[in-house]
Amino acid sequence: MSNDRNRILVESIKRLLRRGATSHLTKILNMAHAADLSIVFRSLSRSNQKRLFDLIDGPEKKGHLLMELDEDILLDLVEDMDMDLLMEILEELAEDDAADLLSLLPEEKADLLLKKMKEKGLEDLEDILKYDEETAGRIMVTDFIALKQDMTVKEAIEHIQKEHQDVEMPFYLYVVDEYGRLVGVSSLRQLVLVPPETQLKEIITTDVISVQTHWDQEEVARIVARYDFLAVPVVDESHRLVGIVTVDDVIDILRREATEDILKMAGAGEEFVETKSVFKSTRIRLPWLFASCVGGIIAFFVIGHFEGELTQFAYLAAFIPVIMGMGGNIGTQSSTIVVRGLATGRLHIRDIWRVVFKELAVGLILGVVYGVFIGTVAQVRFSTMALAVSVGLALICSMSVAALIGSFVPMAFARFHIDPAVATGPFVTTSIDIVSVFFYFQIATVLLGI
Repeated sequence: MSNDRNRILVESIKRLLRRGATSHLTKILNMAHAADLSIVFRSLSRSNQKRLFDLIDGPEKKGHLLMELDEDILLDLVEDMDMDLLMEILEELAEDDAADLLSLLPEEKADLLLKKMKEKGLEDLEDILKYDEETAGRIMVTDFIALKQDMTVKEAIEHIQKEHQDVEMPFYLYVVDEYGRLVGVSSLRQLVLVPPETQLKEIITTDVISVQTHWDQEEVARIVARYDFLAVPVVDESHRLVGIVTVDDVIDILRREATEDILKMAGAGEEFVETKSVFKSTRIRLPWLFASCVGGIIAFFVIGHFEGELTQFAYLAAFIPVIMGMGGNIGTQSSTIVVRGLATGRLHIRDIWRVVFKELAVGLILGVVYGVFIGTVAQVRFSTMALAVSVGLALICSMSVAALIGSFVPMAFARFHIDPAVATGPFVTTSIDIVSVFFYFQIATVLLGI
């Protein structure tokens, strides 16, 4: 249903662009959601993207659209944008979104905009930009409700009505002491169910789960997802409340990180390429395929080393694909399980040996099952017991070692703070191909008496 609606929207806007129906376009643009418009922009030429963007009314709507667009499209739109309009858009965005937008701009333009915002008294954005990218401090918003613990319920309600009418996340009421340190949390519901003269410190929950400004955004996302929070408070080194991370940002983080991991695991880079040019797509994927190329060359030399054996027993070549394929498959399975476990927090680096031995056992058992099966096929087809045993043992070794490599390498990468998703791509599969071929020919050489 959603795809059909987006398809109709794209077709309608393209048709109106061809006709030059500006008034109809303006109506549709101002009625459509920014997320839907971002899909439309992906299918348009650069000139039509800019034409359509200019028709959108108001900096707030334009800002929301910019934050939904792919990075390449966003940068094209803001490249020649009037500085005053860009300034108005930044003022309408939440601090974390404005910080993201500024981080994408050229340094000179970003510095000029920051200077103008500082002149207008908008220092919150500069405070967020001082934190490293992909940390809790960088993705937090400073628009939240903080109440003093010695306030009464009546005073708290009056304060909220007066000072926090447009707050982004009104469901959580954070309570601080006289130094701004987080001491508890309450809810709007709880606030209206107790007598007005009750002090907040008597009704708050003091066991508050919070994150620190330097924490990685993936860890923040895991905490919000684990406890089903709508928002999580962010504190500094002194435990002072400085912001909150809301669930909408967490959803974006999870989606972005999952996309990066999937693309890395496939050896296709770490960002979307479907909206990029042929040259950019090629450049992104070129280095990832280099490992496969090098591995293929090494496998070529390994097979070439056993050229005499292949000449004498040509049927050995028939089983190379199945041995390499089975090893590659179980290696990919093991590494995918480990990478996903590390990403979701279900596995930890301290579990490395437990995980590795478990996957090794699984690989060994599966190797025995399929080794017997493929060995039987070899015996039936060629009536050579030595070949059947060679194929069976090679498959057992290949699948066992593949499971070992597939589980150990991602854990080792994580141990040295390297993204474990990288290990699941060409690195693991190529090394498994080399090991599989080597074991196969070594075993065959011994058993066939070559």
